[in-house]
Amino acid sequence: MRAKDFEKLCTEFEKKEAELRTIKGKEYATDDVLAAIYKIAWFSGLPASKVCMILLLKHIQSLSKAVSEDNIESWYWEVGGIEGLKQRIADARNYLLLLAACLEESIDLSVDK
Repeated sequence: MRAKDFEKLCTEFEKKEAELRTIKGKEYATDDVLAAIYKIAWFSGLPASKVCMILLLKHIQSLSKAVSEDNIESWYWEVGGIEGLKQRIADARNYLLLLAACLEESIDLSVDK
């Protein structure tokens, strides 16, 4: 893939990831983007970072299965309410950011401090 095409793909993902954070954020969170993760953490007795990792691994496992089975015909965002591989990658990248937020809060270390 040429650098120009890769940058176009990166921009496509970045835009979609921001859109998904807005849509799913309204569904799962309050002003605290980690609210749903903290709720699961409280219920399960696990630290928030481990809960987030489990949620991330769900997307990684799905991607792993698709790749190992050469199931790339689902290379789309969403069709008929079914998430495609593109959306699963975007969700995984968003969960990585949520994991970073969990870790940031768990050590009470902010880049602004």
